Amino acid sequence: MYATALPFEPAAGVIVPGALRSRGRLLLHARFADGRTIPDRLEEEGPSRIRFPAAARRGRSLEGIILNTGGGVAGGDHFAARMEAGEGARLVLTSQAAEKCYRSDGGVSRLSVDLAVEAGASLDWLPQATILFDGARVTRSIRAEVAEGARLLLVESVILGRTARGERFTYGRLTDSWRIRRGGRLIYADGLSLDGAVGGVLARRACANGWAAFASLLLVAPDAMGRLDALREVGEALHEMRADVEIGVSAWDGMACVRLLAQDGAGLDAAIRRLIAPLGVCDPPRIWHF
Repeated sequence: MYATALPFEPAAGVIVPGALRSRGRLLLHARFADGRTIPDRLEEEGPSRIRFPAAARRGRSLEGIILNTGGGVAGGDHFAARMEAGEGARLVLTSQAAEKCYRSDGGVSRLSVDLAVEAGASLDWLPQATILFDGARVTRSIRAEVAEGARLLLVESVILGRTARGERFTYGRLTDSWRIRRGGRLIYADGLSLDGAVGGVLARRACANGWAAFASLLLVAPDAMGRLDALREVGEALHEMRADVEIGVSAWDGMACVRLLAQDGAGLDAAIRRLIAPLGVCDPPRIWHF
């Protein structure tokens, strides 16, 4: 069933009952045992699922693939994930496909991610892109607690509108909040707020220059700052090869950060695949190849 037109505000008339909203929840604790990382505790609720294909195993690492069996995110849905890498564990998490956030009838979709990385552990959070349809209303939060000496890599990309169909994100809402703590101390805080008729704002040269895709890559690790030169080399090579991607790289306080702005999702994806290698990912998740 398809709806070709829905109001943006609840007062316009069409309101989906709360009982029909999706509520998804995941809890995973992975531990290191007998030379490899294994799922130790797993809870799934609603349309949220996670699978661990045998073909995705790589040495001591465990690769998990997150699924949304509901097929996307509608206005008013709420999805929460809590992922924990126990002491010495190596955990890689991605998604089955890009997450589609559909046009809202007025309700706000809420996406919450909580990550915990214990001593000597490593967690790579590598979901495929989040695609916002025009009129989507989404609030997302990412919280992470990293032990001293542990490693966390976050790669989050957003595509505003279905660019392959010529759609642009002209009206809607996206608020994004990142809070990363290491050893209990806040070391990274970031936020984004787009609300209402945002097409004009995104068209400004100092904002997105009319481009539709962006990403943040953040590495928290003891060797993060030592990767700055390699990241800059890749960034310079990409700048020479592609006119549809802008890249910024920085490193401080045991962190390395890459910001990407691209004309469309294809350029963004190509840049991410080149940049994750100097961030310590020798090969992307197997499902990225499909």
